[in-house]
Amino acid sequence: MERKPSLVQLNCQEVSRLLSDQQDEVLPVADRARLRLHLVMCATCRNVSEQMDFLRRAMRQIDRERPDE
Repeated sequence: MERKPSLVQLNCQEVSRLLSDQQDEVLPVADRARLRLHLVMCATCRNVSEQMDFLRRAMRQIDRERPDE
């Protein structure tokens, strides 16, 4: 049985899943708000989020700079 997340606070494992999910889809408003709240309070998850954002931007830049094949 899948555990339902808390309505207020996320744990780091749930944040990791949401950070991954938001790479592929727009998260519901409630999830985005809970994610932001956790990132304000948790430096580790904030660091992971910043690293994922950096990698996403770097990959987009590489795609733009790559000549058409």
